[in-house]
Amino acid sequence: MTDTQFDVVVIGGGSTGTAVARDCAMRGLRTLLLERDDIASATVGTCAGMISSGLKYSDEPDIMAMCSKEVVHFSHIARHIISKNPIIAPLLDLSDAASDSSYVDSYSAHAEERAVPSMLFLTPEASREIEPMLHPDVIASVYYEEFFIDPFRLCMLQALDAIKHGAKIRTYCEVIDFAINHNKELEGVVFYNRVSGCTEKVRTKFVINATGPWAHKVASAAGEKLDIRLNKGAHVILDRRVVNVGVTVKAIDGRWVYLFPHENTTLLGTTALDTWEDPDSLVASFDEIEYLLQSIETVLPSIREARIIRTMEGVRPLVPEWKKPEGMVTRGYQVIDHGANDGTKGLISFTGGKLVMCRHMAETVTDIVCKKLGKTATCTTHERPLPGNEVDIDIVGLSREYGIALHALERMRARRGADMMKVLELTREHPEWKTTVCTCEPVIEAEVRYTIREEYPQTLNDLRRRLRLGTGPCQGTSCTYKAAAILCEELNLGGDDFLVDILDFRAERWKGIRQSLRGEQLAQDELTQGMYACVGNLDQSDVDYDVKPWEEGC
Repeated sequence: MTDTQFDVVVIGGGSTGTAVARDCAMRGLRTLLLERDDIASATVGTCAGMISSGLKYSDEPDIMAMCSKEVVHFSHIARHIISKNPIIAPLLDLSDAASDSSYVDSYSAHAEERAVPSMLFLTPEASREIEPMLHPDVIASVYYEEFFIDPFRLCMLQALDAIKHGAKIRTYCEVIDFAINHNKELEGVVFYNRVSGCTEKVRTKFVINATGPWAHKVASAAGEKLDIRLNKGAHVILDRRVVNVGVTVKAIDGRWVYLFPHENTTLLGTTALDTWEDPDSLVASFDEIEYLLQSIETVLPSIREARIIRTMEGVRPLVPEWKKPEGMVTRGYQVIDHGANDGTKGLISFTGGKLVMCRHMAETVTDIVCKKLGKTATCTTHERPLPGNEVDIDIVGLSREYGIALHALERMRARRGADMMKVLELTREHPEWKTTVCTCEPVIEAEVRYTIREEYPQTLNDLRRRLRLGTGPCQGTSCTYKAAAILCEELNLGGDDFLVDILDFRAERWKGIRQSLRGEQLAQDELTQGMYACVGNLDQSDVDYDVKPWEEGC
């Protein structure tokens, strides 16, 4: 790479890492972000997307206040990728309402700040009018509202804004070592480029370890011990929006679980189990799926009529508080300056935190780095809009002008805001690019090509994270070949690359499907198997997995 000297290197391309890169770059620091896979490819991609008001943290008022303030900031800088969802908590027993009455006051104290109503108690009739699927024995419900954000687009937009302000973003680059002198001072970072197959090194005095549940492993590469409490959580994804509003309920063990409309699907979650497993290999278990289904069907008895299209499992990197239940562990975060504890000077790590806190976490750690560097620039990430948030978009007028379906344009707007105009301009010269590639989402060809050219995806899985391509009811059954053909044409890839990428994409889809196979989903996947293994002959492919033409001259 051309630049080998940076003020700060950020490790991790999730919500916190991209937020740190953005803040550092906006304050004029020479910034490099390294991500071993793709942007938003790990923990943040397994969350429900709620930028929580902090309702569950009423016993930590400072954290609750911080969460509420961060919701306001995101509503200002990222309103095009945010939605406000109504939620009801149906009650089958008045004791539930009495035991959790403190939540009502805590939530309502910050409601005006977020421009949402205070919590309301609804009658059974009003509850079922809002959500007809509710159990007939519901005696009341609590109504409130929360904000949700597209976590994939948030990370991508933070990364793009960091680039706009001078940062370098390197995906598929895995940190494998640190250069540390005899005074325990950082001098550089060594990383393996998984695309070129080469090992590279850059010089820096500061490294921000924002790798979530892998933070202790990254710290150990510098000879540092980092204590962290890993806690896994599963989600079940249903094939459509099966409820009108979000539904939360006490699970069979007394925890709260939820069912949230999410994009064109519905998320059921989540579990919370301490884990010592490798975060890279975790999948949802049968027990976790049944726990969630049995818990939610106490208030939504018809839930099993919906088809499970996928599951996902993520790992929370909790602050290492032990000898207490998971639900009592702080949901705040810690910034560990290893050099302040006679460790590696210049290495700073995070533990804890949540999606809603990522901008706040970035501001805190960037303040520390700037102070060490003698920089006086202040944080403006809460004031400056993310790309696409500049003006409002007239979807109806654009549909008439460009001859594209309203649904497709609205989904595009929800990803890009005003930047969707750059996609639509491509269709003036290439009207054939108005064709739909992914019908579940939907995504048109022009947006696929724009994404490849401007958002540096290298695989179909990268495109999925940028566009939600292949995430709908058919799980990529109909769009995989079409998207792969466009990707290969745009990136000038060969036939073997085309087939390998399809196999990788199908394998990633299968990873989240196989645990939940039951009922109609069995038939769906038998059809998919027939299409790819029989018609496509992919199970008998002559693909050479050892071919790596990019390694020549390395």
